[in-house]
Amino acid sequence: FIDANDSENVGVLGVRFRLDFVNFGAEDTTAPYFISWNTSATTNGPHDLTAFARDAAGNNATSAIVTVNVVNP
Repeated sequence: FIDANDSENVGVLGVRFRLDFVNFGAEDTTAPYFISWNTSATTNGPHDLTAFARDAAGNNATSAIVTVNVVNP
């Protein structure tokens, strides 16, 4: 699982995860925000993960990049 925590003072409406800067799965609109990731469809090697959040005030924010190394059997 990949998860994200928010520290927003206005209600977060949704979080969308991105793999290598491409939307990954559906937007999660219920806290805690997470997505299940089956890496078998992902190439081996380093990949960048981010979370993109939007809130009720119309603000958007992208998390810091987390780089993970995928090693499929």
